Amino acid sequence: MKWLKGFLGLVIIFLLMAVIAVVVIINPFGASPLNKYTQDGNLPLPGLKEPVTVHRDEKGMAYIYARNPEDLYLAQGFVTAQDRLFSMELIRLFASGRISELAGEKARNLDTKMRTLGFHRNAKKHAALLNEETRMFFQKYVDGVNAFIATRPGNIHLE
Repeated sequence: MKWLKGFLGLVIIFLLMAVIAVVVIINPFGASPLNKYTQDGNLPLPGLKEPVTVHRDEKGMAYIYARNPEDLYLAQGFVTAQDRLFSMELIRLFASGRISELAGEKARNLDTKMRTLGFHRNAKKHAALLNEETRMFFQKYVDGVNAFIATRPGNIHLE
């Protein structure tokens, strides 16, 4: 029962953080002025077979135009990382039972529960069951995320 109070406390903290992020940083009325992504044009991304174009509307929504699925998934990973890298990292830490690395000692019990549930372990098992084409698409997406990280060493922003 004691762990339930701690879990609920962390859930409330994360919800408050999300609300604050929406109001202060994300700017629900348009694209965040803090985001440093490219607005429009060709995506300068190593590993592309053909040129890929990204267009963003007035609210920052990305539209990706690619001539083949491999380039599309690579570009999607890059663009998603531009917009949501911090959220992606937060979800990764939470699902793998490592949120205490960010939230501190108070989250240790939550980490224990998440490791017991085994989301990370089960994801690895399920990934091993994927066919080659699907695995390749996932890998292209991950390559796009990693390409974004490589272009911004030490310059990762909150979204």
